[in-house]
Amino acid sequence: MILPSAAIQAPRPWPINGAAICRCYRLAVFDLSSPYQEPGFGIWKRRLKSLSVSEIRVREAKPTAEDGRWMRWMQADGESTYIHSVEYNVLKIEQQLVLVAEIADDPVGFCNALVGRTKSDPLFIQLVAVVPSARRRGVGLALLSAAAAREPLRDIAMATLDDNLAARSLNERFAKSIGGEIRSVPPRRYRRTDLGFANGESHHAWVVERSRETLIGI
Repeated sequence: MILPSAAIQAPRPWPINGAAICRCYRLAVFDLSSPYQEPGFGIWKRRLKSLSVSEIRVREAKPTAEDGRWMRWMQADGESTYIHSVEYNVLKIEQQLVLVAEIADDPVGFCNALVGRTKSDPLFIQLVAVVPSARRRGVGLALLSAAAAREPLRDIAMATLDDNLAARSLNERFAKSIGGEIRSVPPRRYRRTDLGFANGESHHAWVVERSRETLIGI
């Protein structure tokens, strides 16, 4: 289950140079191998089945093959997200803010975010994904909170698929947790690529406006 924002689905362009964009598409489209037989995947899955009640730790992903592989495995376990190559995920980490949530040192979720181009632009939450074994533990909220904490002077924008009520509920809890106010905005207010949506996907755009008092106090 993909919790909040946007979408998942096909590889989409980011605001980087054309050569990098072409490279991303090439890496994603032609990687047809399965992660399910990769060394270590089965061991990780078995550990997930016995997760204990433990503190959630959120860290920034590193542009390494290890973190690219962790993302790939979480994509494979996430049911409704595309599975990308390790190289594609590493390039994503290099170009955007990617956060990884861990329980007992095992990665259980990740968040893709994009910092707006100007100081007045929001932080765009493009995707929050949590593996099934770690849901209903606050992982999605922890990822959103950690992303927001890295850009304390920006509002937060995200989008949900029209029928994703769980994502809407998560976004509302998140807004309340940071003392912000969430409101609906016209879909065309932001670029689809900033929100993480591909052409043809029906979505609802939201913005979490931070308390002005909070911003003044920073």
